[in-house]
Amino acid sequence: MFSVVVVYNNEKTLNRILLPSLKEQTAKYNYIPVDNTQYKFKSAAEALNFGGRMANSKYILFVHQDVELGSKTWLEDTEKILDTIPDLGIAGSVGISAEGIRGYISSCGEIVGKLFDASLQVHTLDECALIIPRAVFARLQFDTKMLDGWHCYGVDYCLSVQIMGLKVYVVPAFIYHRSLASNTRGLSRYQRRVYQKHKRYFSTIYTTCGKLTRIRMMVSPIADLLMRIYDKLSWVRIVEQELKGYESVLDLGCGGNSPLQACKVPYLVGVDMFTPYLEESSKKAIHSEYIKADVRTVEFQEKSFDGVFAIEILEHLTKDEGSELLEKMSLWARKKVIITTPNGYILQEKFDDNPYQVHKSGWTVSELQRCGFKVHGMNSWKFLRGSRGIVKLKPAVFWEAFSILMQPIAYYCPRWAFQLLAVKKVKDA
Repeated sequence: MFSVVVVYNNEKTLNRILLPSLKEQTAKYNYIPVDNTQYKFKSAAEALNFGGRMANSKYILFVHQDVELGSKTWLEDTEKILDTIPDLGIAGSVGISAEGIRGYISSCGEIVGKLFDASLQVHTLDECALIIPRAVFARLQFDTKMLDGWHCYGVDYCLSVQIMGLKVYVVPAFIYHRSLASNTRGLSRYQRRVYQKHKRYFSTIYTTCGKLTRIRMMVSPIADLLMRIYDKLSWVRIVEQELKGYESVLDLGCGGNSPLQACKVPYLVGVDMFTPYLEESSKKAIHSEYIKADVRTVEFQEKSFDGVFAIEILEHLTKDEGSELLEKMSLWARKKVIITTPNGYILQEKFDDNPYQVHKSGWTVSELQRCGFKVHGMNSWKFLRGSRGIVKLKPAVFWEAFSILMQPIAYYCPRWAFQLLAVKKVKDA
């Protein structure tokens, strides 16, 4: 039997994603929700230990709020597999070793890593779903002193149980990770702490966020600096500031994982033409309301929303259609219109089986300025990136780092940038 421990900070996400798949399970389980909506717990380790100490079942499943179990018999089938492993320290649905990742089903139905049909020993596990025998948890809990944040607690536990003489397994217990926007702030700091703690036993630590080696730990302070630059000038953070305090926002072409989820807008309306994206976003409860409609024909009353936002929409329309949409957005907004679009035409064919992903036009800085927008540059210099914003120069790691360093220049010199973020204040706001 399982005790299911979930630490949640978004009750709507919990109710829309994890709980429905739990309630349909054929096996009995002990449900232990740990409410962190008021940020009572300062670290994942602290919160998970709190929940784990209340467990009374043979196995404890520590699972994220945005995870959906892959079948109605998930708990039943997984317990049968675990019972056959005599040296089990910890198990999960996705793991990594020197041979690579063995994985789970992601939010878009894509298999991450290689498929497998039996338990496999791995080095560490992804933290979205961790299973620990209660007898092992009684001997070893998550490290609250070293890991006083929200990263690397699972990696540390995997390494610690191996030092105890137990093993780490990935099991064929597939899950759907309906991942919301991730927060990687401070990740490299905790990676350094984990490496320092375990380097005596492991010269290389394999994680789903990359290999931890002595050389990488030496340069990780530089990576921290790069990430601080990236975070401060990323368009997600800028949009978050632009919409701060807004009560209502219209999200045109919202897709399945809109960045507006970070903005905490009380009333957020999502519009999209592609049904799978709407279904995915609805599962994550990102928006207050959803409308399946073509952005070219959808209509709203004037001054219906504080802000109107369109991420990467203009390039999927003809120039005339895009111009008409910009005019409508200015009518629908009470305060501000925000758009993002590539700088000029970028070739892109359909993907995700979505025919609407094809690019039909390109917009320049001067064209947007003539429409009344203040324009900033995003995603660094244009020559670095190709279709879908992927770095096209080799080695990619070097040029990605260079891209981050150059972002401040691109922000103030948008004509050189790959992507444009344009903001227009409505005149009578």
